[in-house]
Amino acid sequence: MRTDVRIATAALVAITALTAAAPLATAAQSSHTTRPTASVLTADVEAVQLTPAELAEIQRIADEIKQDAVQEEGPLPGYTVYSGKGDAAKKIIGLLKKSPALFKSAVSKAKEGKGAFDSWMGKQNIIVRGAWWAAGGYAQGVAWEELNKMVG
Repeated sequence: MRTDVRIATAALVAITALTAAAPLATAAQSSHTTRPTASVLTADVEAVQLTPAELAEIQRIADEIKQDAVQEEGPLPGYTVYSGKGDAAKKIIGLLKKSPALFKSAVSKAKEGKGAFDSWMGKQNIIVRGAWWAAGGYAQGVAWEELNKMVG
């Protein structure tokens, strides 16, 4: 069972990384874009719009989280071992703070409960979601608890 979860998590991280790279590459190629914000996959009002500068900083931190999450080949070929290296919960909170609107919304949703927060997170930019899921369950729980204690 744990092996299946590890494989599914590794696949999710890989898909997220590949999916996030294409829009960023396109955005980087057109330096004279007229759109002031990054696109979000959903039109839901809970999805926080991110500026290109915020998105770039968030991408940098998300890459650190993903790098910390997938460290080495497991004992059997094709299996990945996830390390506890780094402080993923602090990095997640730091990632959210790169956008004041994203951070304020995250704190607000955290205070509504874990289910509301998870639902909100599922509607955010794919880079934010990918970093959240790459951090892993323990780090997610710690980050949610810290956000729940904060004033937004």
